[in-house]
Amino acid sequence: MDKKISNTLSENATLVRLTAKHPSGLKVDKGLRKDLADDNDVVDDRLLQVSKHIYGTDVNKYFRRILNQFRNNSYYPLTVAWSDNSTDDEGHTVSGWRLCPNSNLVKLQEAVDKAKTEYFVEVKDFIKHYPDMVKGAERNLGDAFNSYDYPSAEYIETRFKFDFEMSLIPTFGTDIRINVSEELRERIENDAINRANNNIKSVFKTTINALVEQVDHVADKLNEYDPKDKQKGFFNKSSFEKLREAVEVLPSINSDILGNDATISKAHQRLVSVFSTIDSVEALRDDSEDAESKRKKVAEELSGAVGGLKGGFLGKAFGGKKND
Repeated sequence: MDKKISNTLSENATLVRLTAKHPSGLKVDKGLRKDLADDNDVVDDRLLQVSKHIYGTDVNKYFRRILNQFRNNSYYPLTVAWSDNSTDDEGHTVSGWRLCPNSNLVKLQEAVDKAKTEYFVEVKDFIKHYPDMVKGAERNLGDAFNSYDYPSAEYIETRFKFDFEMSLIPTFGTDIRINVSEELRERIENDAINRANNNIKSVFKTTINALVEQVDHVADKLNEYDPKDKQKGFFNKSSFEKLREAVEVLPSINSDILGNDATISKAHQRLVSVFSTIDSVEALRDDSEDAESKRKKVAEELSGAVGGLKGGFLGKAFGGKKND
C-alpha cells in the first residue's frame, strides 16, 4: 500500500462520526455515602459508591438501548472503524471517525436522518414528562431528594445530542500546507500515509476476521443441531440475518476501501450462492433426512466459501509472511 492507494481511498470513501449524548439519570450522593459509612462503621466513605436514579427510572439504559439499536443495525454494518476516540472542545470524549464506502453513504445518511428524528421524538417525550419526574422524585426519594439535582427542563434538553459529521479523507501530497523544510514536510506526509495504510490493514483484518467468525459460528450450529434435542446447537434466524447483512455490505467495503481483493470477491460470490439455496431457516430445523442433509451441505458450503480467507491469507494480502 502506498500514496496512490491512500489517495484512491479518498475518492471512494468518506469519514463519518456519530456523537450521541444523553443524561445518565444517576447522581452520586456524598451525603448518603457518608451516612452509609457511618451506619456500617466503614473507615473511609470513599470505599463506597452511592448513586441515585434521580428520574425514578434508568434513563441511561433506555436511551443507550435506542442508540445501540441504530449503531448495531445501521451505523456499524455500513461503516468500518478508522480512528480512536478523541475529545471535543469541552474535553468530553467523542466517538472516533469511521470510514463509510461512498456506495453506502446515501443509505447511511437516510438511516441517520431516520434515527435522529426518532431519537428526538423520545427526547421531547422525556422533556414533556420531566416536571412530573421531579415531583415523583421528591415524593419517592424522601430525605435523599435534592432540588439542586434538577435543573430546568430547557437545560436538560441541551444535554441530549445526536450529531453526525462527515469529512473528506486527505489526499497526500496536496494537503500539507505548513511552512517547514522539504525534509520535514516529506516526513510528516510519510507518517500520515503510514497511519492511513495501517488503518486500511486494520479494516482488512477486522472485516475478514469478523466475517469468518460469523460463518464458522453458523456452520458449527448447523453441524451440531439435533432436532430431537433442540437446545443442542440450536441456531437462530437472527444469526443467518446478521451473516446475510455482512455478505451484502462486503462488496462495497471491498471495492471502495480494500482495493477489490480477488479472494474476497470470490468468497462473496460463493456466500451469495449458498444463501440462494436456503429457502427458510425454519425448514433447516426440520426433523427429516432431507433437512439433515441440507444442514450438512449448507454448513460445508459456508465453510468452503471462506476457506480462502483463512490460513495465511492476511499475510499474503499485505506482502508478509504466513504468521505476520
